[in-house]
Amino acid sequence: MESFLQTMAWPFLACVVLTGIHVYLGLHVLERKVIFVDLALAQVAAFGAVWGVLLGWSYEGEPWAIKAFSLAFTFAGAALFALTRSRRERVPHEAIIGIAYAVTLAATILATAHLPHGAEEVGDLLAGSILWVRGDVVLETAALYAVIGVFHFAFRRRFLSISMNPEAAHAEGIRIGLWDFMFYVSFGFVVTSSVTIGGVLLVFSYLVIPSVIAALFADSVRGRLALGWTIGTVVSLVGVVISYERDLPSGPTIVVCFGAILALAGAVHVIRLADDFAGGVGRVGTAAIALLLLFGGSLFFHKDEHSDLEHQLSSPLVNERLMAIRRAQTEPMAWYLVRRRADELFDDVTEVRRATLELFARRGDASLLPTVAPLLRDEDDLVREEAVLCYRALGNAVSAVDLLHAAAREEDEFLQVEMAESALELGAAGGIGILLEVMDRSELEQARRDAYEHLRIHTELELSFDSSLPPGENDPQLAPIRDWWEAVQAVLAFDPETRTYSAPADR
Repeated sequence: MESFLQTMAWPFLACVVLTGIHVYLGLHVLERKVIFVDLALAQVAAFGAVWGVLLGWSYEGEPWAIKAFSLAFTFAGAALFALTRSRRERVPHEAIIGIAYAVTLAATILATAHLPHGAEEVGDLLAGSILWVRGDVVLETAALYAVIGVFHFAFRRRFLSISMNPEAAHAEGIRIGLWDFMFYVSFGFVVTSSVTIGGVLLVFSYLVIPSVIAALFADSVRGRLALGWTIGTVVSLVGVVISYERDLPSGPTIVVCFGAILALAGAVHVIRLADDFAGGVGRVGTAAIALLLLFGGSLFFHKDEHSDLEHQLSSPLVNERLMAIRRAQTEPMAWYLVRRRADELFDDVTEVRRATLELFARRGDASLLPTVAPLLRDEDDLVREEAVLCYRALGNAVSAVDLLHAAAREEDEFLQVEMAESALELGAAGGIGILLEVMDRSELEQARRDAYEHLRIHTELELSFDSSLPPGENDPQLAPIRDWWEAVQAVLAFDPETRTYSAPADR
């Protein structure tokens, strides 16, 4: 439970914040029949951010500039949607919104075509990364939405009148164009912030699905808001729990949960409005059976996963083999095949060896360490480093002996220090001796400094060591430490909580 709260508390609170503002805005969107306006404004905002990058501004170094471009384009989109709304429209307003979405999406794809990771950026925009949202972002977003909520509450009569009865609003003399612009500008602020947290798909789901379900069962504004907020909060909780338990992406999981609850609500609505209960149940049951037949029948055309994976692992293309290794992170059959062919993969190119080691570390199967051990002596230093990380993830004090043997033969002194420090982390005190050797003999000041820092962190000694002194000249500093090590190495106790070593008081 504690682990769940540490991982999913802020993502869930972010979902609750999204629910609060988007259910209200969704009520307006449904009444105005502009269902895809948030997708369009989100895409306009994204194109504005990309445009800022193309003009030379950096998102990492100057995020305020990128956000300014994004908001400026959002305001332009808000003006377009406000000006193109007409009482006697020959072209549906939704068509204008859809065109704006399609054109700006295409422009974004073109603009990112020559940017590093352009396709990944577009994918992140759609799926979002709500799992990694930080607490300060959630609080800042909640404050922004609170301000927008107060603004809408203060002018709720105008906004609701224009959304629900535009003819009456026009008769009252309300300046519809101006208030439409104000609505879309505030909407743009919300969407620009929401998409950076949850992605386009999640934001669209929070905007539309709770409001659609609420519209099926409630008539008043208060009733729809109460039902929509309840549905949004419950589905958010279910989604983050499933995401955590099944190790699935949080955003898409919540979207699918929204789809499932919408299907359930639709079935209940059909039964409720049917002339007779049995007839309503029959229609819902027929639709359910049809879906089961569709999915069940498709299983007869299931491709042999085993042969497909075997083909990928045996492919002459490195990317194909890497794809199979990535599949092994989540697919049991792929994991079985990769384990069975570990020796073959460890004889492969550097990229494949490293990817296989990273996979083994993620899967957390300590029985694989004997297979990993030879890679501690691999010819490629990056592979050796990945093997050390794998040992660090899977090993214990017994298996750490492999790290000590490898460190004793390692020529790269930085990697030698890393091996010794990893052995210490696992409970093998012999790493102290390796660190002392580096501090005494290494020609590299940084390596001596790294060894000193690791030794200081893992022991209770008050060390004094000048790493700037070359080998030989720092021997007087090391003599007391060597004496201590010779005296206590057989009786050192390891504290797994603090990862430190200490000797009995009488030593």
